[in-house]
Amino acid sequence: MKRTALALAAALTLAGFASGAQAMAEFNMVEDTLRAFLVELRIPSEKADNLTLAQMREIIAIVDSKEMGDGARVQVLKIMGEN
Repeated sequence: MKRTALALAAALTLAGFASGAQAMAEFNMVEDTLRAFLVELRIPSEKADNLTLAQMREIIAIVDSKEMGDGARVQVLKIMGEN
């Protein structure tokens, strides 16, 4: 019984590490996509450092839904607090 509990605890710990690694990989993917879009919009990508994940996703959704132009740029700058 004790071995089963230890094995279960070890499995849960490993699962926690795996889900944490998966979450970090997802965050890195969102951040990389955002930085690529910022470059296309002529916005310095360093400005992405202070954004929340929700703001990053909002910007990506705007850029995905619109043609890369001044309208998208204005909306992104507004989210970033530039306008």
